[in-house]
Amino acid sequence: MDLMWIAFVIVVASVVVTIAACLLFGRSRVHDQADDRDADSRGFLGAVISGLFIVALAFYTVIVWEDNGTAEDNAAREAAAVADAYWQTGVMPQPQRDHIRLLLAEYPKLVADEEWPKLAHGEADDRTTETLNSLHTEILSLPATPDEVKSARERALERLREITDLRRDRLDQAGGLDNMGKLTLIATIVGAVGMVVFPLLIGFTARLRHVLQMGVMAAVLAFVCVLCLGMTHPFSGVLRVRPDAFTTVTEEIAGIPADADG
Repeated sequence: MDLMWIAFVIVVASVVVTIAACLLFGRSRVHDQADDRDADSRGFLGAVISGLFIVALAFYTVIVWEDNGTAEDNAAREAAAVADAYWQTGVMPQPQRDHIRLLLAEYPKLVADEEWPKLAHGEADDRTTETLNSLHTEILSLPATPDEVKSARERALERLREITDLRRDRLDQAGGLDNMGKLTLIATIVGAVGMVVFPLLIGFTARLRHVLQMGVMAAVLAFVCVLCLGMTHPFSGVLRVRPDAFTTVTEEIAGIPADADG
């Protein structure tokens, strides 16, 4: 709701400022004919600015969409690796088996409930890190015999390496846009501002239809910019990725029989 109100205020403020500028600094109709010979060049420059804005917006949208898609895919893969590691515990000896199962069941809960909210601020959860480190320690302490235990141990270690790598990628993404994303965001905002400022700088008539046109354009561009700013982070904002994969795997693990054999 806060984001909606902020967007509303920015859009309204942009429209008010644009209309006021048109009314205060717009030319009278008597000057229309004087600059007809420059209409083509002005139109060309306006088209260039519009084109640059559209290109920057397109690149930014693709970057954000891919980042969010990657974050969602990585979360699903990380959760699947947790479930696979849990299935390997069936042949592990006691008391390591129960302890490893407890840690594997706790990990997705911590990610969903504790770490995920912190990702919006680019932070990791210490308890989640400790749980993952404990898993490494417990699985490494498993005996290398018999062969079925050795196989389960190696498979579980592979899944833990995958979980660690995917979590590292998730924490990296929690830092927000990379340099290319920031550059395209800045270009998008500058292009939007230029599309409004350029007509005012070259001389815009204060006729009603022109003022309304500028007001509508300012509203649309302001909304687009607010939307872009709301998509700068994959774990917060408009298109934020949710921890559904970890919630689902928690339920899946709870349904695995205690004597399940991987």
